[in-house]
Amino acid sequence: MTVTFRVKKDPLIRRPQWPCRARGVAAVVALLLANAAAGQEAIRASMAGQDAAEARKRALREGHFNLRLGPVSLRLQSSMGMEATDNVRLVDSNPQTDLIFRPQVSTMLFWPVTEKNSLNLSLGVGYSKYLKTTEFDNLFISPGSDLSFDVFIRDFAINFHDRFSYSQDVANDPTVSGTGSLNRFENVGGIQVVWDLNKAVLSAGYDHSIYLAEASQFTGQSHASDLFNASAGVVINPLVLVGLQVGGGFTTYDEKTFNNSKHAAIGPFLNAQLSEYSSVRLTVGYVAYFIERTANTNIFGTNAVSDVNAFYGDLTFRQRVNANFAHSLAIGRQVTAGSFSDTVDLYYARYSVDWRLFQKTSLGPSLSYEHGTEAGGLGEKLDRYGLGLALGRGLTQHLSGGLRYQFYRKDAQPKSRSYVENRLVLNLIYAF
Repeated sequence: MTVTFRVKKDPLIRRPQWPCRARGVAAVVALLLANAAAGQEAIRASMAGQDAAEARKRALREGHFNLRLGPVSLRLQSSMGMEATDNVRLVDSNPQTDLIFRPQVSTMLFWPVTEKNSLNLSLGVGYSKYLKTTEFDNLFISPGSDLSFDVFIRDFAINFHDRFSYSQDVANDPTVSGTGSLNRFENVGGIQVVWDLNKAVLSAGYDHSIYLAEASQFTGQSHASDLFNASAGVVINPLVLVGLQVGGGFTTYDEKTFNNSKHAAIGPFLNAQLSEYSSVRLTVGYVAYFIERTANTNIFGTNAVSDVNAFYGDLTFRQRVNANFAHSLAIGRQVTAGSFSDTVDLYYARYSVDWRLFQKTSLGPSLSYEHGTEAGGLGEKLDRYGLGLALGRGLTQHLSGGLRYQFYRKDAQPKSRSYVENRLVLNLIYAF
């Protein structure tokens, strides 16, 4: 039996508004945070914050809130996902099929505490139930869940945040093989301060990151990091920001499976709104990892690892061609701490399309390629190819459905970490 609670949409709910000055600073904050994507650990830490800020901005812009409790605006929805896979453990031989059910509830909250200060919450909670590999059954907190508090004081925009998740999904990490579930708790808490000097914008931030792996075979991955980032940008015009960003940090593992490390990154960035419907982001730079060699010697049978130095870069282009067709392309190189290694050097290219075929029907093809080399740990070298196709359809005023097919082929050395997977996901979403 399924019980649903339906909340009638309050016609008095309006899109929450910031004061004019705060909105201007917020726009600059978004430009600065957008450039956090390409730097390594320290600079990447604020990418999740930018994603969360973008989600809040879309919700505010599109009026997706459907419940009001005094000054608090809420968005409530529930979903049921069903996923079929022909290789649940991501193995090279003897793959196993499985069917997974994922009920989930989620909410987004916006509370303008004062005229210039606001509290924001995004939270998704669900459960994964596997039909065959029941040892993977688990509660999850969706990646992207976060609590943040925005404060605007004259020319300063201050964001306090805590981003958290408890997840098992490994699809977004090309270095993972041999398991379909990696239960881990991730938490990033910190502060970001932006000082708007009209034509110049300064930003600085600190994050404390915690990664806790649950399963005994993966506890060696558990670690904590202290991450610092700063940037200085010049506003060429209201739609173009150029500048320099730096970052650095310290990572310490709970066990002696991987080496502790320090890292530093520096490079210029450009963020531009080319037109009302097109934008481009470009970041390049240099990163250095200093490995402390605290792990047990050759724990994975690989050679001792040395310090890692490399150039990084990211070019992301987004365009809405017309009301029915939008696409995006991202290409780049990043060097970060790996899931099963000290560092992973990853080249990537990703292309996606959002095509509205009819008024209530959309089609979303996607392509991806990743080439990675690990230093330390397993010392894996990989190439992973991805092909996806998503179909979305509005069914009723409150109910929508989605069907997504995803194909991955991973060729790796050692060969035992190669796999081929076909995945089909059906998702029904009910917005109250």
